Amino acid sequence: MLYMWKAKWIPLAVLAALALTACGGGNSSGDGEVLLYEEEVSGGAVEATEAYETVTVRREDYQEVYSDTGELEYTDIESVYINEEDAVLDSIKVKRDQRVRKGDVLAVYHLETSKTKLEKQKLVNQQARAQFESGLGSLKNSLSQAEQEYKSLSNAAEKKMKSLEIKKMQKEIEAYKKGEKELLEQENDYARLVRMQSATKLVAKKGGVVTSVSKEMVGQDVDSSQKIVEFRNNDKWLIKVSDPDSMLRYNMKVKVRLGKNMKNYQHEVTGKVVTASDLTDAGSADQDANNTIYIDVSDGDKKKYDFRTNNIYIHAVSFEVKDALMVDARAVGSESVGFTNRSFVWVLENENLHKRFIVSNYNNEKDYLVAQGLSEGQTLAIVE
Repeated sequence: MLYMWKAKWIPLAVLAALALTACGGGNSSGDGEVLLYEEEVSGGAVEATEAYETVTVRREDYQEVYSDTGELEYTDIESVYINEEDAVLDSIKVKRDQRVRKGDVLAVYHLETSKTKLEKQKLVNQQARAQFESGLGSLKNSLSQAEQEYKSLSNAAEKKMKSLEIKKMQKEIEAYKKGEKELLEQENDYARLVRMQSATKLVAKKGGVVTSVSKEMVGQDVDSSQKIVEFRNNDKWLIKVSDPDSMLRYNMKVKVRLGKNMKNYQHEVTGKVVTASDLTDAGSADQDANNTIYIDVSDGDKKKYDFRTNNIYIHAVSFEVKDALMVDARAVGSESVGFTNRSFVWVLENENLHKRFIVSNYNNEKDYLVAQGLSEGQTLAIVE
């Protein structure tokens, strides 16, 4: 794990040179092999007049650890509305945390459609029905007359012509009858409106556990925008966490802990990151504009452990390097050399400071992991 060496303060000698050059190769007094940039040459040491804070080059296993709390976000939620005009909510038949099954009655309501509106709809339907029946009757009479005429004909050519006429009329009748579908729908809607003037049941289309009910709307007019009941499937959820530093990656395995806190936990299971900003480059964000990441666990663990009432903690090793050579970031400087920026440190040897370029394969705000240029145990001065 990461730790910070205690800084110590030491007095150094008087500054003896103004021009500083890189010190390395055979002139370095470090006790380990130092691999430098190809073009780097050794230079003279520099004495100092000031007392500098120093740190030591250390070797240890490096880890970046993600630790945070998580919360359940349910993925199968059903919201129930009354999609009718003139609806009045009479009662709600379920309560919060109640388990419901498909077909269970959730609420009862009725419609308060005005008598004028119902009478108008009834009259429109009656007129449409009468017009339809009249037209159908006219077509049928024409067909019957044509069939009688056909029977009276003896000329084969005339009978053939009349037969074709009859078939055409039969097709017209069949096409006309198809128009009755819209009329039947209007009549059914009216019958439904009449029935719904009395108590009408609002039933569940799927099962789940009730999460909210709108008791305050009982006895009031409601419309299709007002949620009456909401319920969810408690077995379908993901763990939502905040990832401001983008340390979690898609398909990454993490530890999911249940208990009082991150260290004092009763159960630990394996989870997997199922969404991440590094996958879409456009992950969702929480109220603090941090990346929101989702983690899933196996169905077996969901059934075995109580995720709903326990605190949830996520622990993951985001990045790890074994036996890494590390230095305090405060001891590392940077300068432009040609078209590149190169990192350097001040090595303290025999009360002299030596400027030495290093190669780092990873760094953060606190530490540099050094690939070339230093050896374990060397002392570096923090020169600001």
